Amino acid sequence: MRVEDGQYPHPFGPDAVEEFADLLGGTLRPRLRRDFPAWILKAPFVEANRGMFKLRFIPKWQEWAATEAQRIGIDPSDVLSGEAGWNQLTLLHDALRVQLRQIADRRSALNWLVITRRINPTDLLPAARASSSAAVLSFALSEVVSSRRPSKSAELITSRWWLSPQALTDLDELCSVGMLLFNVYNARRRVAKGQSLRLGGPHLIPEVADTDDIVERAILLYDGRLNFTGSRSNNLGSFPRTVTDRRESANIITWADLRSQDLVSRDHLAQLLQKYGPVFPLGTNIEDLAPPAFSSGVGLTLETQAAATALSAAWTYLADRGATWKSAPGEWSQYGYLRCPRDWFIARLEDGPALPELLGSSWHTGATARGVITLLAREQVVLPVGRYFVVDLTGATSLLMRSFERAKEGAAANAWGSSFEAAVQEAIDTTPWKPSGVLRSVIGKKVKDDNGNVITDIDAVAFHAGTLWLISAKAFQAGPDYAVGAYDAVRRIARKAVEASEQWNGYLERIRRRPSALGVHLPDGCTLEGLVVMPFVPYVPVDSSAAKPVGDLCHVSSIHELIAVALRT
Repeated sequence: MRVEDGQYPHPFGPDAVEEFADLLGGTLRPRLRRDFPAWILKAPFVEANRGMFKLRFIPKWQEWAATEAQRIGIDPSDVLSGEAGWNQLTLLHDALRVQLRQIADRRSALNWLVITRRINPTDLLPAARASSSAAVLSFALSEVVSSRRPSKSAELITSRWWLSPQALTDLDELCSVGMLLFNVYNARRRVAKGQSLRLGGPHLIPEVADTDDIVERAILLYDGRLNFTGSRSNNLGSFPRTVTDRRESANIITWADLRSQDLVSRDHLAQLLQKYGPVFPLGTNIEDLAPPAFSSGVGLTLETQAAATALSAAWTYLADRGATWKSAPGEWSQYGYLRCPRDWFIARLEDGPALPELLGSSWHTGATARGVITLLAREQVVLPVGRYFVVDLTGATSLLMRSFERAKEGAAANAWGSSFEAAVQEAIDTTPWKPSGVLRSVIGKKVKDDNGNVITDIDAVAFHAGTLWLISAKAFQAGPDYAVGAYDAVRRIARKAVEASEQWNGYLERIRRRPSALGVHLPDGCTLEGLVVMPFVPYVPVDSSAAKPVGDLCHVSSIHELIAVALRT
């Protein structure tokens, strides 16, 4: 991947951007007038007339963090490395999260929802890069949904025209602790990747202590790849799509946020937000989210049923009130949530799960409608407020996406792995790299040597600019430990990625020596290239075969990197 002017190139071409703009034109709702909380939260932490970002409570929390670090045994001069350093940083990370929870408990979950859905990271932290400000804000708000303070009816009634001054103080403290947490989190992830560092200065910013730059280059490569794909990954080993030509009974309305769409440039986003609310409905085929969960019957959970039913009920509620038309905006399109009568929502759940043909006609694990409400409340998808429920539409969508559980053993696990192989080829076939003619016969082919012994099988194939790409699809599971940068998990995935790369390179060399083993006549001048594709971007040593450049990709790449590069051509 080439870097241009310090920025990674946009992963999609102009045609894809134009098509997405046309799609948005048919689904965005007009913007609501800015209410009082949105106005007061526009940019509360920017020093008047000077554009300087300033948190009033950062000195207080810097002092607290320095004291806590000393208690744990972290001195500013200490070099943190290896598993011992990672463990020390984890203790500091967890201590900061406890402080976030205590601040979150100052306000109810509903009150935090009202606040957080009216914040635009670029307004809140305009002096920082948009990506950094969004990340800091994400850490700052990571605990607010777990607030133990009950929501009150008065908060719901006044949510559009009142916000107490104390809210700005609480938000300031959240951002202060969130910034420190963000830095410690990054330090911990770097140590897990093999780097030695110190926590420098009052902000606890990681300072590299290595004598060479080999780990730093590997981290920069990994971060750049995440940036290139918009940090997309999928531990399910599937490739989600919007509504397809599959059976209509599998379609459901999910909700997306315009501000998180990669196909919208920052300038275009600013123009759209002047006219439209950021949240919009998106038809999604639920089978495409995790095909093997439906084909094998293993992977569907109570959370899947609950999230799908909450989304279905919300759309029914809007449809009954004529609010599904493009011209009908509301809190759902501006802030991503809606309120409905508690009794009405419970009655929908008592009817059983949505999409019974796919998700079953009764709740999993013998759950009842009341039990499902408890689950949704625990996940903060549904907030009980007096006689109403506040349904978080984007939260329900997020819960649905992460609710499936991959099978870990047996025939069902094999079905999940085979599904990823099919998903890779299916995704390639939507791009200009789609192979045609006799080359398609290579897909799934068992390649044999002169003695008839199987060398390997080809999971997927792509063809571009005279190069035939032979692809090994590895449906590795990252797991929650890898997602948070656990020391052992990062090393385990890196080792598996490198082993897969070296093995596939060995197979490719044997095929190059005897290309007739593919059983097809290759086009004149055709070259063979190999690629290992995973569901997510792996961190790998920069000097390993897995990081070796292959065109605009690394030898071990994620499905999202592959498709982004193919679409760009």
